[in-house]
Amino acid sequence: MISGKQTTAYQADYQPPFDTGYQPIQVPAPFYGQSSVDDWQQAGADKKIVAGILGIVVGGLGIHKFILGYQKEGMIMLLVSVLSCFTLSAVMHVIGIIEGIMYLTKSDEEFVRTYIYGRRGWF
Repeated sequence: MISGKQTTAYQADYQPPFDTGYQPIQVPAPFYGQSSVDDWQQAGADKKIVAGILGIVVGGLGIHKFILGYQKEGMIMLLVSVLSCFTLSAVMHVIGIIEGIMYLTKSDEEFVRTYIYGRRGWF
């Protein structure tokens, strides 16, 4: 204390913490009066059943990849099957069956986060 006044010490060189700007994937906010199930359907979960069934039935041609918007992966599967005169089509079909089952067993939320937002092309 100096002459009856109390002095307070403070840190003059304080800087706010570093902000990386990282924002995790946000869940689509439901509209007023709508449930969140509708939002997952609008986000791409409606493609899950179609892509899953096509993966199981005609997985060797990669059509299920085109449905989900994976043109490069779908073209790879199609060209491997066609250019090998369908000798490697069985391998591509097994991949399609595995992916079709994976699509159908995931919840709508998990499917959208993994294959629509996350853009996971293989398995």
